[in-house]
Amino acid sequence: MYQTQVFNTLAEQKGFIVIFPQTIQASNCWDVHSTETLKHNAGGDSLGIVSAVRWTISNFGANSARVYATGISSGAMMTNVLLGAYPDVFAAGSAVAGVPYGCFKGTDAWSTACATGQLIKTPQEWGDLVRSGYPGFSGTRPKMQFWHGTADNVLYYQNFIEETKQWSNVFGASSSPSNTVQNWPVAGWTRYDYGPNVMGISAQGVGHTDITYQSTQIMQWFGL
Repeated sequence: MYQTQVFNTLAEQKGFIVIFPQTIQASNCWDVHSTETLKHNAGGDSLGIVSAVRWTISNFGANSARVYATGISSGAMMTNVLLGAYPDVFAAGSAVAGVPYGCFKGTDAWSTACATGQLIKTPQEWGDLVRSGYPGFSGTRPKMQFWHGTADNVLYYQNFIEETKQWSNVFGASSSPSNTVQNWPVAGWTRYDYGPNVMGISAQGVGHTDITYQSTQIMQWFGL
């Protein structure tokens, strides 16, 4: 993400702080599977990122009510984890070509079942996974936006459907869209709204490495 220079430029233009976390895993992928990373303040990569956020707030006077998470692929998977396990830290997230919170849950770092779209759950089951990340949390949940290409052959498109079920359930919304916008923001892409707090964008014919990062629309989602 740092190498794209997108957020470097936007941060200079809009005056916000960007943290570019880097995993130490040999796979260059985040831990999104362990019990620790999926639980609030329990450890793992998610707490490492949140610790950097807390340090930045404390040392740079950043606005704690306006903290956002975004990423592509493994970064999108971690965005789901961060919003599930740390709803008290983040106000919104935008995940590009990821998987639902808890989809990789287990002892192995890679889940073929999840990646290939074989892990199918009900909206309630997916929502319960998110709620298990921070049991007893009663505050305002961060709103969620997710993007996925229909031709993704790394993290299959079924994960978009499962994300839809998960986050609509978290907000008590229907998993059927309340609003649909064609050709948004690119010709052939479709935006689906599930109430005001959940948005999914389906990119027709786009693969995992071909999906382009729509920074303008993501900034709008964050209110920046």
